[in-house]
Amino acid sequence: RETVGFTGTLTGFVLLTGAYALRRGYRTGWYMALVLLPLTAAQGLLQGSAYSFPLVVLSSLALVVTLLNYRRFDRELDMTATQLAAIVAIVGAQVYGTVGTYALREDFPGVNNLVDAFWFTLVTASTVGYGDITPSTPTAKLFGVSVLLVSVASFAVALGVLLTPAIEARLTKVLGGMTDSQLDLLENHVLVLGYGDLTEPIIEELLAADAQFLVVTEDQDRIRQLGEHDVDAFAGDPSDDEPLHRAKIEEARAVVVATENDAQDALTILT
Repeated sequence: RETVGFTGTLTGFVLLTGAYALRRGYRTGWYMALVLLPLTAAQGLLQGSAYSFPLVVLSSLALVVTLLNYRRFDRELDMTATQLAAIVAIVGAQVYGTVGTYALREDFPGVNNLVDAFWFTLVTASTVGYGDITPSTPTAKLFGVSVLLVSVASFAVALGVLLTPAIEARLTKVLGGMTDSQLDLLENHVLVLGYGDLTEPIIEELLAADAQFLVVTEDQDRIRQLGEHDVDAFAGDPSDDEPLHRAKIEEARAVVVATENDAQDALTILT
């Protein structure tokens, strides 16, 4: 029961991440729920107490609701190759340390199984150093140094790679606009050139249809307003080539021109 209770706590924290992904409409969150909800129900059954019965019932009901609403979670988790490589680096560093420590367990007093090896790797990577497991030979010490260097380096690089885009996106949203990495992900979208009374109904229809679209306008105040409503927009002259290329006009499936200025509309269409 103690083991089940501990793993149940970990599952609960991971479920919180899945719940956030579901709230954002990500398909990844749906897959996480599909795996974690039955696991949660099983943990409740193994605990076998009166307090775990509601957990089993709620997990089962949540699983049914999740399955019935499969189509609602259609957003893909967009990650760059660099971000994926950073995650692989962190996992790879832990695997390297765990497997290597277990292979050299004769040189690491206190390491009797893979859990002990993983514990040593994690403690070494965090630079905490509890001292419960220490290398006893030069080979083991050199290996410990390599684990420390690989783990700290991979974590530092991954932290920058994974958090920098999020911070950049947040600052860009506050200031109004989109980052280059966000623009690079645009594909098969609707491009709305200009923003005003004419385009508001169009944007409402696009939002209702859950279509991917981007607004290009020179009005910074409008961009901030759109950003507050989670509408993608960035500053640029719709009649200029450069903003249109940044907005991936070549990848767009439709273009709406409505700048509320007939002359500029004509110039934009010609562009």
